[in-house]
Amino acid sequence: MSSAITKLHKEPEIREQLTTSETFNASDADVVFKSSDNVLFYIHRKNLEVHAAGFPPPEISTNNKIVSLSEDASTFENLFPYIYPMRCPNIDLLPFQDLSKLAEAAEKYQVYSVMQICKLRMV
Repeated sequence: MSSAITKLHKEPEIREQLTTSETFNASDADVVFKSSDNVLFYIHRKNLEVHAAGFPPPEISTNNKIVSLSEDASTFENLFPYIYPMRCPNIDLLPFQDLSKLAEAAEKYQVYSVMQICKLRMV
């Protein structure tokens, strides 16, 4: 009687390597965004509510889940300073491709101050 030997082969579990933004990592943040390149941004909803009309209002709960967004970390590192009382990046030094990504994100998330600055820089 021959016995069939069955080997169980498990596919290796692929886990995303997540890192956290060095600038946007507040321990008291109430929303966490994940960029397309797996960087976490810990942001305060109140700042979003006041400075960025394109994000969901505070009444919509994220249930402490990470919210994945389509933009890369570099774009958010340039965008999020405009929703906080901090020194903003010098947009004049951004390569055009990065400036274009920032302008698109500013339009998408309705960060009006960045929209105007990008518009002036791109003409």
